[in-house]
Amino acid sequence: MGRRWAVACVVVWATGCGDGGNQKVRSVTDAIAVDPGSYDFGDVALGREERGEVVVRNDGVRTTTVDSIPGTARTPDFEVDGLPLALRAGEAVRLRVRFHPSTLGMRSSRFQLGTPVSSTTQDVDVRGHAVRGLAQLSVQSLDFGDVVLGKTVSLTFNLTNNDGHARTDIRIEPPAGADAGAFHSSREGAISLGAEESVTVQIDFTPARLGAAQATMQITPCPTCSPLPFVLSGNGVISLLDVQPPRIDFGLVRLGSPKEAAFTARNTSKRPLVVTGVTIPAGDYSVQLAGSPAFPLTLAPGQTISGTARFAPTQLGPQERHASIVASDGAPGDLDLLGTGYGPVIDARPNPLDLEAASIGTTRPKKLFLTNVGLDPTGQDPLVVQRVTLKGDPAVWSFSTPPLPWTIGQPGKQGVLTVRFTPNQPRQENAFLVIESNDGLHPSFEVPMTALGRTLLPCQVTVYPSTTVDFGLAPIFHPTTQGFELINSGSEDCIFGEPEITSGGPEFHWPGLVAPNGRTIPPGGRMSVRVEFTPQAAGDYRGQVEFYMSNPGLQAPVVNLRGTGDDGCFSVTPGAVDFGGTTPGCSLPEHFAYATNQCSAPVTVTAARITPGNFSISTIPGLPFTVAPNSQVPIGMRYTANTLGDDVASLQVWISTKAAAFQVGLTAGAVPPNTVLDKWEQSTPKVDMLIVIDNSGSMDDEQKALAANLDHLWNRIALANADFHIAVTSTAMTPYTAGWTQCPGGANGGEAGRFFPVDNSRPRILTPTTPNVKQALFDNTKVGLCHWDERFFDPVLAALTPPLVSSTKAPGTPWPDDGNAGFLRDDARLALLAVSDADDDNDVVNPPPVSEMVGKLSQVKKGALDLISFAGIVGLRMCNNVEQVGTRYMEIARQMNGKLYDICDLNNFGTMLDDALGTLLLPLSSFPLSAHPRDAAAIAVTVNGAARTDFRYDAGTNRIVFPQDALPPPGSHISATYDPNCN
Repeated sequence: MGRRWAVACVVVWATGCGDGGNQKVRSVTDAIAVDPGSYDFGDVALGREERGEVVVRNDGVRTTTVDSIPGTARTPDFEVDGLPLALRAGEAVRLRVRFHPSTLGMRSSRFQLGTPVSSTTQDVDVRGHAVRGLAQLSVQSLDFGDVVLGKTVSLTFNLTNNDGHARTDIRIEPPAGADAGAFHSSREGAISLGAEESVTVQIDFTPARLGAAQATMQITPCPTCSPLPFVLSGNGVISLLDVQPPRIDFGLVRLGSPKEAAFTARNTSKRPLVVTGVTIPAGDYSVQLAGSPAFPLTLAPGQTISGTARFAPTQLGPQERHASIVASDGAPGDLDLLGTGYGPVIDARPNPLDLEAASIGTTRPKKLFLTNVGLDPTGQDPLVVQRVTLKGDPAVWSFSTPPLPWTIGQPGKQGVLTVRFTPNQPRQENAFLVIESNDGLHPSFEVPMTALGRTLLPCQVTVYPSTTVDFGLAPIFHPTTQGFELINSGSEDCIFGEPEITSGGPEFHWPGLVAPNGRTIPPGGRMSVRVEFTPQAAGDYRGQVEFYMSNPGLQAPVVNLRGTGDDGCFSVTPGAVDFGGTTPGCSLPEHFAYATNQCSAPVTVTAARITPGNFSISTIPGLPFTVAPNSQVPIGMRYTANTLGDDVASLQVWISTKAAAFQVGLTAGAVPPNTVLDKWEQSTPKVDMLIVIDNSGSMDDEQKALAANLDHLWNRIALANADFHIAVTSTAMTPYTAGWTQCPGGANGGEAGRFFPVDNSRPRILTPTTPNVKQALFDNTKVGLCHWDERFFDPVLAALTPPLVSSTKAPGTPWPDDGNAGFLRDDARLALLAVSDADDDNDVVNPPPVSEMVGKLSQVKKGALDLISFAGIVGLRMCNNVEQVGTRYMEIARQMNGKLYDICDLNNFGTMLDDALGTLLLPLSSFPLSAHPRDAAAIAVTVNGAARTDFRYDAGTNRIVFPQDALPPPGSHISATYDPNCN
């Protein structure tokens, strides 16, 4: 940065000029030279310091000291470091010259150097130009605009040093303020800039919350400048698309008349935004951007695009959908769409219209009900049928309507047109009824019609009990249901159409307001028609029921209805008793009606009977009987189904003060039996195995033989691939500690049915998932040799019945987890293995009979003894290893179809274990029925689709049982089909 300029030569003592700018002072004693003799610092920013160097050389012949001449007036902006200095002859030293301007403008000064023995000085002229050194900011603030939460957007600004030609220093402080954490600067702290040099600063904005965010960076643009605030701002948003309006409510829109509305979507960010599509759930709305642009579509910052939403309702009522304009950044722009579809909607029932059958020479009518099932909040848009036409043979089909156009009315209103079928040939006929209306979605629709023409003899009908249904006395406002039966008394089918109450309504009406269907009845068959009577006031009521019948001479027979509304204080309630249905030959539970006296005086019931049929009175006081004031007397009734079909009758009750009877309608039905199909899957053997091991002192050799051959036990279990639960208990019921050795496991030998070990030091119920299950099984067989009392049934029954079998904690013991809960499964075989050198109940004086204990044991499996397998390795003869021959074990094996092995044969213990396990690890042999069969001999059983007859039915357990030598193998599909017994 420094440069040289010419200095006049000064001669002191004896000297010369022309040394190329070097100045020397020569004398016989001192001579120094300065190079260069002048220094120009150029432009220097205020507040900065620039440094240069000059070389001072001793050209004399001896060491001298160089220093500045005192008293010389100098500008304080310049300084020389390193004076005074001592120079040896010929030595040269660099001196630092510093310029740190204090004011703007050109500055200069002169340093005069001399030695102690010379009166001549060596001048060094310095100068420099002080400038501000102000770096210019490219912008005064940064606004990021809308930025999606969690996303990072970067903007930059520049600082340029273009004030003079001096290096300058700037400083950038980190962002500050409440939202400073959302902003990050790539450059912070002091930065030095050369002349005309620029620095680019990147600011990242990552909003963490919704709404405006602002921070300030202090930027000092020159060494002597005050900090300038540099404002950073942005806005955290979810979406960069502003949809206006965000919600469009189309209001009421008539079906078949679409409505449209406009909207706009604007890119609110300061960057281009890519729109990738428009989504809307399935429904009656659609959304389209103007011009139908192809996606992806790029919107410039701030750009707005328009669109159209359309609502074309195809269903009634309010609809709300959420449309989304999907963008590459941020959440979609949301547009909520609301509207309500309204207008008349025609509904025809039944559709299709099946007139079933009619005989040639007759005309069968059937009603078609037209209902306005629409919606009309305006109240000004009723359903109007404008035209009805027939597409079919007019010689066979006809119809009648009210005058057209026919206003059916507001939603909920119903109109009726009648279609008639007049067959002329015995064949199936088809046609269509075309109905035109102001239904916006279906202005014209067709109702298919079908019917069958038949050649039949005139129907011969018997109306039972008569052609007049007398409801008797009925309390006002209380419905009673009674009816009549139509019995085909002829030799060919009778066709009955849909009955119609032609007069007497609304007091006479169909139960549940549902009209009965017509039917074709075979000879001897019957059809019941039930009518409900609800008198609104005291007095007599009359009505009629009319129906089509396949008899050209009597196509529309009539049954009369009559009843009397009674407002007295006595009644028989309820007005109707419905027994439900059951299969022929079965009876239903007793139902009751009640003679109810709400009078202030007693009422005498003089007679009671049920009209002929399948109902009977089962419970009633002796007639006559008195009903006290404000009390009731029950009258029990039963129903036994006879032949298929509905049954109707009436309970009639007479009292002393009225001539007419009070009546209660009775209804029931005989229905075909529902065949039961039970299915089962035979899995791999599912076995709960309990091993009972004798822990008496005489079992040493036997327990050693058992331990030596446990591999046989485990290998057989593994080979069976069984889903097992395995537990071990001992033959003792009480603790015993007086022997020569003590039993392990925490019970002192008296497990009393609790699974070993009761202290839970190892798993007690072993399953295929038990860790190291094989070793756990081996260890659990080491029950000890401490006892003397050997039993089998007592510990087994204790283990498998409450409280142990259902509790995790045995009552009255110190151990917290010594119960047997979780061992026994309803759908698993129970396998019992006994290992003992003595008999069951060896030391019991009068043990209970084996049959009694087997009976108790069978109840563990709900009486299914076939699901319990038994094997024993016990004493079958006297030998050195046997304490007592197992005569009770022999009887147990006989009654339970089990197997026994001789414990005397210790050398063959492994084979005995192998064979015993083969008899225990069996698949299920019986399967429960879900209902009791009506005829056990009629049960049909299949295994894998093939019929099986080698099973038996066990009525006590309601199970089918297969023989042990013919069990369905694992993986089998078993089914049983049968008719259920009466409930």
